[in-house]
Amino acid sequence: MYEYRTLANCPAAKPDQIGENVSCMAALKACPPDTKGPLSVIWRRAMLDGEVVEPWTSVGLTCHTDVAPGARPTISMADIRAQFMRTPWAKPQIASQPAGNVTLVNLKTFYRVNWSTQGFGPGEVDASNLLGFTVRIRPKVVGFRYVFGDGDTFGPTTSTGGVYPDGDVTHTYRKRGEYPVRVQTTWGADFSIDGSTWDEIPDTVTVSGPPTTITVKEAKAVLVNE
Repeated sequence: MYEYRTLANCPAAKPDQIGENVSCMAALKACPPDTKGPLSVIWRRAMLDGEVVEPWTSVGLTCHTDVAPGARPTISMADIRAQFMRTPWAKPQIASQPAGNVTLVNLKTFYRVNWSTQGFGPGEVDASNLLGFTVRIRPKVVGFRYVFGDGDTFGPTTSTGGVYPDGDVTHTYRKRGEYPVRVQTTWGADFSIDGSTWDEIPDTVTVSGPPTTITVKEAKAVLVNE
């Protein structure tokens, strides 16, 4: 009879070796998204009455580790993507100038992004245990889209804006009123498993930040008899 074991297609992943349960970036990224993964080697050895008759030999490769013989629970790119989607993102809150979130009709208004203290912002690391592996997710901004509340938008851009006179995210309102302004952030991320080098997650997610109400007033000239 045969005994089977399915292990990640990584140099250190050999049956009955210390590193047999390791994972590696090449195996994680090799499988299409509609399979479980990672790319794995199916190992087989012949047994008779509990004794080894023939040593382990590789008999094929598979991405279908959910049905492969001798497969053990292991991390896959689908697991990494799911963990990425569960990341508690920092919220991008809009601030504006003139100060106080009040501006005037036909006056150039400057915007900038401030990050909330809760959640993980660009470059911060969210570490968790996933199927026995330490998975680190490091978010990065792919782009912003500023939504000004009057039908106009700006982006995609990587700019977090700024203040007068050098800020590069500006908008001019043509009518008075109150406008809910928000920024939509498209996040990407890098990941690392058990302290390995960082690699990019082949996925993004777009998250809308909370609105900031900008009040637009209209200035009128008044003659004063002095």
